[in-house]
Amino acid sequence: MKNRRRTQNFLLVLVSLVISLFVAELAVRIILPQDKMVTWLEMHPDGFMMNQSGGKAFQEFGDIKIDYSFTENRLRGKSGNSDANKKVLAIGDSFTFGLLLQEESSYIHLLNEHLKNAGSDSVVILNGGVGGAGLADWPAWLEYNGANLDPDVILYFMNIHDLERALSKNIYMLKEDSLIKSQRWKPSEAMQSLGKQNWYRWLQGKSELFNIVVKLLWRNIYFEDLTNDFDTESSSVLIPEMEDFSLESDYSLSLGKAIFKKMDKWCISNSCELLITTTGFFPSADTAVSAHTLRLYNALKEGSAELSDNVRFFDPSECMSSKINSDYNSIKIPGDSHPNEQGAKLIADCTWIALKNYITD
Repeated sequence: MKNRRRTQNFLLVLVSLVISLFVAELAVRIILPQDKMVTWLEMHPDGFMMNQSGGKAFQEFGDIKIDYSFTENRLRGKSGNSDANKKVLAIGDSFTFGLLLQEESSYIHLLNEHLKNAGSDSVVILNGGVGGAGLADWPAWLEYNGANLDPDVILYFMNIHDLERALSKNIYMLKEDSLIKSQRWKPSEAMQSLGKQNWYRWLQGKSELFNIVVKLLWRNIYFEDLTNDFDTESSSVLIPEMEDFSLESDYSLSLGKAIFKKMDKWCISNSCELLITTTGFFPSADTAVSAHTLRLYNALKEGSAELSDNVRFFDPSECMSSKINSDYNSIKIPGDSHPNEQGAKLIADCTWIALKNYITD
């Protein structure tokens, strides 16, 4: 009799829980509707961002619904499967990744189309873009994953917040003119493992309530701040002085130059060439280029970035600006800052004009 009562109580609690979750899900959809997203971003234990290895992911943004696919080497899409004679590895943030765009609308895919139309079938551009990545993510990412891809060219798309992200992530810091590996964010192994579970990902794709839960987990539990918000008294890792974050200091510019030199050193050691190009969004009031990144951009434009002969810099911004009369908002996804399909095509066309002699065979 007692066992039967326990079973009945358990079933009652279970049914009540299911009904409560159903009501909560319904309330969220009515009162606070959410765009669903199956997370594909991961953080390496050293604190830099990367895509998941293989498989698919999903994202909604209003009426936009996108399926992303990944190779085992953490590249987006089918381009990573090519056995081309010459491989150009494109790296950069969510612009390069092609966030909220189908793969065939991303500017990396469109650049590959330019190559095909030019008869350069033996060259392929691989999409290594990672949303949220900044300048400092890439030397660490290349050390981790670059040799697996064996590129002939690294094509880095510099974007408008890249140096600010290098400062905030603290993956590298300068100490007595030496670039030292450090860190800010340390991922939780348990949460990383949980995020790969099929049931967890299924709930992300189906439940708006669960998407709120995941956002809270990412904000509060997924990552530990080893710097304690850059507190010099309690940080457990090396951090810059507070005045180094000021524009009056040369620290950020020196950090940016040192990171580029580290990327160049990796390229020289791995027999590849480093090409730096912007996304074409420099400088414009519509794009709100961050101050530290703008200063590094100006150094590259002026040729004062102290880079080796193995590095070339390109900037399709003038081409972009002239074609849209400097109205960058016209080529952004409504309600978002990322390029729409027209914007991605424009980036591809202007980048092709600037770089075609360097990436064709």
